Amino acid sequence: MNHHPGFDYIAISAYAVIGILVVAFVLLAFRDVGRLRTGIFRAWAIGRTTIAEAWNARIWAIVPIWFAICLIISLLVRPYSAASQVEIYLTILLRAQLVMLLVYLGILACVSLPRERERRTLITTGSKPISRLELLLGKVIGICAAGLAMLVLMTAITWGFMVVINMHIKHDAAVLYEHEQHSYNSLVRRIPPQPGIRYTARHGVLQAQNYYTGTLRIAGFINYQTNPPERALKGGSSETLYFEFPSLPAQLISPPLFLLHFGVLRLNPGAKPNTSSQQTAAMLQPVKIHVTAVLRDNPMVTAQQSLTLNPDGTAEWRPKHWSRFFSVYDPVTGRLYDPGPVLLKVTCPTLGAYLFFGAGTKAQPPACLAVNLDRSRIPAGVMIPKLNPVITGFKSNNKQEIVGPSYSHPGIPAEVASFEFHHLPDKRIPIGKHGNFTVHLFLSVDKQENEALPAIADITAFTLADPAHPVHLQLRFAEKHLTVMKLPKSLLDESALVINIQSNYPGHWIKLTQSSVQIVRPPSPFIVNLAKSEFIIFCEVVLLVVIGVTASARLGWPVAMLTTMVCYVLGNLFHFVYKLMILGGFGLYGPYIDSKMKGLWYYQIGSFLTAVMVKMLYALVRLMPDFTRFDPLHDIIISRNLPWMVPVVDAGWTLACALPILALGYLLLRKQELA
Repeated sequence: MNHHPGFDYIAISAYAVIGILVVAFVLLAFRDVGRLRTGIFRAWAIGRTTIAEAWNARIWAIVPIWFAICLIISLLVRPYSAASQVEIYLTILLRAQLVMLLVYLGILACVSLPRERERRTLITTGSKPISRLELLLGKVIGICAAGLAMLVLMTAITWGFMVVINMHIKHDAAVLYEHEQHSYNSLVRRIPPQPGIRYTARHGVLQAQNYYTGTLRIAGFINYQTNPPERALKGGSSETLYFEFPSLPAQLISPPLFLLHFGVLRLNPGAKPNTSSQQTAAMLQPVKIHVTAVLRDNPMVTAQQSLTLNPDGTAEWRPKHWSRFFSVYDPVTGRLYDPGPVLLKVTCPTLGAYLFFGAGTKAQPPACLAVNLDRSRIPAGVMIPKLNPVITGFKSNNKQEIVGPSYSHPGIPAEVASFEFHHLPDKRIPIGKHGNFTVHLFLSVDKQENEALPAIADITAFTLADPAHPVHLQLRFAEKHLTVMKLPKSLLDESALVINIQSNYPGHWIKLTQSSVQIVRPPSPFIVNLAKSEFIIFCEVVLLVVIGVTASARLGWPVAMLTTMVCYVLGNLFHFVYKLMILGGFGLYGPYIDSKMKGLWYYQIGSFLTAVMVKMLYALVRLMPDFTRFDPLHDIIISRNLPWMVPVVDAGWTLACALPILALGYLLLRKQELA
């Protein structure tokens, strides 16, 4: 696909169409807009009539039907933990609200105006001094007000339902903690009761937590004697190192290549790791790496090769079809081919080898360079990837896993999950009476061996300003339950706080995510957090109602309903259609088929027609509101306080999208109907 990177002609054309629509509305409706000072009362009169119509249409039946459906689904679902109960029940309640309100109010918005035409009541309305704009606003206000009333009732029922669930969770946690405490005091149980269960018994799970999350970095080994610390890729594991280049300008005359350089540490599987012997460790065998280049916007375009590192830890690699990954400017045709960002993935199959790499700062040069680039666009001819390259561990169910020590290779240390917290304001972190602050951990374990042993994590916490004095803890955590950890206030200083987690037992894999370690701040009321999520649902409903009323301004109700449904579906397919356009033509079928069929006349024609249709679909999607930005569940289902900025921005987005749509409805509504 030939295009200038970062310049979307289709999007600009779509915005130009919307701008022309708004200008036409301003030129034709300036008188009606000026009358809104007093016309808003006439619009509200129409809104009251619309609310009465909605009540007669039994809109109140939505609430009992919604709650009955949610109760039935809740009885069929069996949550496996207290945290999952909040997530599952809130997902059921809020998703059902959204679906039922969208369906019912969308139908009502499409039917209201055509019904008045059929009943000839629009003629009666037109005999009054009402403008087209007041009529449209009245319909939108009335339908949205009816929907808001139903949403308030649903919010109250949701809050009451979750309060009852929370009471049951607190009671069950209190009974379990008392039982474990009694067993421990009676010497029947050797393990003390879990602090997380006591926390749940006291506070419940119905909170809007405010907390700080750190940056998760997986590593096979970390050397904290350097500043910043050096991370190492573990050989013989599932760890993958990612280098990302935003774009790679190249020239046709001299092909570019990738230059990789690592610091190599070899460990004897039967010996203890010793970071001071990195430079003198004997090379038992050549260290191999596997390199894969992937286009971020088109993951089907890949190139891969296995390389052997030189004794100094370097290797060079040029993809066989390098022009697929590099931006090439053709001076003859004047066209620029830019495939976009490129990911370079590196794995190491050599057991006992650790590949240290820099963060890309002045103190630590990058471990990967793209060299021999086009000097007319990159004067140095060399490009470095983004800073702080990422290592991912073994992935399962959207979580990463770190493995513990090994029986067969005792010299190989356990993998490390490192959480780094920057600029923690200790004034906003509550300090307990013993001078400690609270950290919540949400960890789970996959036991391949030693299934009878409890899940134990080795915790190391320190500041980068003083890594020589860490705090060491051994923490037993509960599977899929909250685990509470206390750390001393001395760790909250001006430098970054680092919390490392390692598995204690062989065969235990600890599962975690970016938010698995949370530094706790005072919680917010759950009802306020719920109200924010409900407001986001209301914004999405308002936007659909505006589309429905606009579609019914000229169309009959069946066609208006179909149009509204298509707009909503297209508004939810924005990112999908954008990726289709990036692939372009028959490139959807993959690079292999594309390379085999390229040059055939019928393939070229089919590819051209496919690309044109995808661009037309993308242009249509660009004219639609992006409904994917409305996400009422992201924070509340994980018991996190939703920032106020999110509903404020969503409200502004709703208003910005609703105004052009109402302008279109004003232009479509026949003036003769109200003349």
